[in-house]
Amino acid sequence: MTDSLRVVSAAAGLLSLLTLPAAAQVVQPLGTEPTHHAVPAPTTAQRPSALNLPFFDDFASQPEGTPAVARWETTGGALINNRFPRRPISRGVATLDGLDGQGRPRGSVSMVGDADTLTSQPLNLSGLTTGSNVFLSFFWQAGTLVGPPSPSGTRPIALYVDFKDAADQWQQVWQLRSPADTTNFRFKALAVNQAAFLHDDFQFRFRVSGYLYNARDAWSVDYVRLDRNRTATDSAYRDIALSKPLPSALKRFAAMPITQFNQNPAQELNDRTVTTMNNLDAGPAPTPVTWEGYLETLPDNTSRRFLTGGRSLDAGLRQQPITGNPRLATLPVTAAAKQLRQRVFLISNETNPLTLPNDTISRLTDLTDYYAYDDGTAEATVSLPPASTGPASYLALRFDLNRPDQIRAIRLAPSFLTAGGRAVTINIWDDNGNGQPNAAPKASKSVVLPTSLPAGQTFVEIPFDSPVPVSSRFYAGYGQAATPQFVEFGLDLNNAPPSNTFFLSSQGVWSTTTTASNYRPAGSLMLRPVTTGVVTGTAAPAGVAAAYQLYPNPTTDGQVQVVGRYVRASVLDAVGRVVWEQPANQAGQPVLQVPLPAGLYFVRLSLPNGQTVTKRLSVAQP
Repeated sequence: MTDSLRVVSAAAGLLSLLTLPAAAQVVQPLGTEPTHHAVPAPTTAQRPSALNLPFFDDFASQPEGTPAVARWETTGGALINNRFPRRPISRGVATLDGLDGQGRPRGSVSMVGDADTLTSQPLNLSGLTTGSNVFLSFFWQAGTLVGPPSPSGTRPIALYVDFKDAADQWQQVWQLRSPADTTNFRFKALAVNQAAFLHDDFQFRFRVSGYLYNARDAWSVDYVRLDRNRTATDSAYRDIALSKPLPSALKRFAAMPITQFNQNPAQELNDRTVTTMNNLDAGPAPTPVTWEGYLETLPDNTSRRFLTGGRSLDAGLRQQPITGNPRLATLPVTAAAKQLRQRVFLISNETNPLTLPNDTISRLTDLTDYYAYDDGTAEATVSLPPASTGPASYLALRFDLNRPDQIRAIRLAPSFLTAGGRAVTINIWDDNGNGQPNAAPKASKSVVLPTSLPAGQTFVEIPFDSPVPVSSRFYAGYGQAATPQFVEFGLDLNNAPPSNTFFLSSQGVWSTTTTASNYRPAGSLMLRPVTTGVVTGTAAPAGVAAAYQLYPNPTTDGQVQVVGRYVRASVLDAVGRVVWEQPANQAGQPVLQVPLPAGLYFVRLSLPNGQTVTKRLSVAQP
């Protein structure tokens, strides 16, 4: 085996060679994007009559997906999102990613040509003149978190703007080839000063050309404004906008089982959350602004404030951080699955209803039955290193438990363009004592991946034949036999796992790995172990168990005295599901307050030596 593999990269459209280290996974742009939505053409009732000025959209007032029909045609393939851009002007951009309206490739592996469009609804510009100083302005960015566009062949990688004239013909008014610097959004204003454009059915559109097989040559636009009485340098707005996506509400994970979270909620909550704000005002005076942050529990909608702050923000400042500590919001410890919603909003005293939506940003975090380092959406794909011969390769993630548990399944997010119909093996490994997976897995399951999933479903769930007991630390991953072809799975570039968490086995040797590059941030493989919530552990000998007692039993008020020393208690129902966890601040106390309806239960006590004692408990009607 040589020190590197020379492989033909599909990301380069079979037009260039990519040199890869022997023990390296392969990261590529998305070839499919499931969050695109297939939207039917609007009916006459849905389609607005010709809009009047001003026209404005910073894409902060709608969920991810197709552009809002009130302002844009819903065909064209543009994706409204806050996941792909770098340092956007406000929360939400329109990304022209080269994929069609269903998120599928527009062409074969070597094709380059016209790709996405973003087209406005008709606007009534009649009655205006060439002296009305009508300008269309916007901010643009070439590339995404994955990387900048990559020129290939003779067809330019470019962004275009077209205007529709009174004869219903599109006229190109601006073109930009992909620049070298794609880190920041840049401003552009175009005059609408020809009589042919000043009619009652005017439209404008953004259009891109580039690679048609995946999202390599994406562009994004933000803060689109069309109005009169403007100039070519009119880039200032009385608006302070939030920008950067919030991190997970959890310190280690993007999601985790509620039974694991309840063992130590204060430590599992993140101690730092951050977003950024941009002052789009020209000044010269700074703008005073305050902000607040809340951690909300869903579905019961309890809300606790963890952040207040404020400052005078100088005119023109970009990407100024707002930070807070979610651990300041004490949460109730209950056994029911739930979501945590972080919400940060500005109090900027703005009065323009068009810009108010960008004053709020939020994020949901699941506390249910699975672990995740990813947020459920992919910005790129990752593949095992291609090889024609040799042992199977594996990618694995490390998970550190708060208590023993069982893994009943693994969820994977395949890119069906290359992974559909392929055979893969999911594994669970114990730790080898040196911070790596064991050479041999403790559980395996081989499957052939489906070629598609129902609409709206991202993950394939692969169950093990029986639940796999795990404790302290385990590794979950997937592998495949040697193949020279790419078999791609989702990679979340907005959430990175902790260090020494992502592992690659190549040629039978484990090593830590990362998906970071000089341009691209480290990402999380979209692989999720699903737990049963059943506590596992070694049962104490009968003689030890006999020394532990619960009384009164039955109990009518849920209050139970525990005789015997223990470190943590949980309650299981008659079929073995955890229905109550002892709060961390009550761990080991001699009295349990069990808020459960009448019925038969089992109290499981974890002892200091790791053994468990299980006692039957009856809760009676008062």
